Amino acid sequence: MELYINRWAYWAPPADNQASSPPLDYVSPLLKRRLSQLTRMTIEVVHQVLDAAPESGLVFISSGGESARQLQVDRMLIEDGGILPAPFSLSVFNASPAMATIALGMKGGYTALFPAENLFQEGLVYGAAPIMAGETESVILVFADQLLPEEYNAVAGPEDKIPPYAAAFVLSSKQMEKSVPIQLYPEQKEMSQIVPYRSLDDLIKMLESEASRV
Repeated sequence: MELYINRWAYWAPPADNQASSPPLDYVSPLLKRRLSQLTRMTIEVVHQVLDAAPESGLVFISSGGESARQLQVDRMLIEDGGILPAPFSLSVFNASPAMATIALGMKGGYTALFPAENLFQEGLVYGAAPIMAGETESVILVFADQLLPEEYNAVAGPEDKIPPYAAAFVLSSKQMEKSVPIQLYPEQKEMSQIVPYRSLDDLIKMLESEASRV
């Protein structure tokens, strides 16, 4: 099945300051001060593509979610035997897409997903599924992960130590100006056959190559 990427955006901190976040000058200071690196990056990339699909829903994919806030919650639970509402309200996987919809006034709803094995290929299929099923015309698909807290380094494997980044893609069944077509093969059984792109980097390289031809 042929779909289209009608807009895409990518943000990552510089190599010499991996803890930095986008400034989000368009977000109120009161709201912004509580936001994690993950949420800030998510808001930034969604903001960059939102005008291409202002009424679309958001699908958020992350391998670790709000790992720093979850660590805070776990520490409180172990040390104090209870959890305060404030840190818990912005923990795990729902906080970033929820705050993005609030900050940007989105009304299409959101879904937060944690693919079990293959973050990119499974995430792309999950994001595209409502379009392929005819339930919607477009979806804003976001992949994002933040800097892993140092406390996890002793037990984290190489696959867990993902450099912080966020990427957003407007997937659609309708072609727009400068759209880039992508192919998915839902009739296949193996994920590697359904999605012909091995990684997020592969997809971005393809999009950059298409953009350079324009």
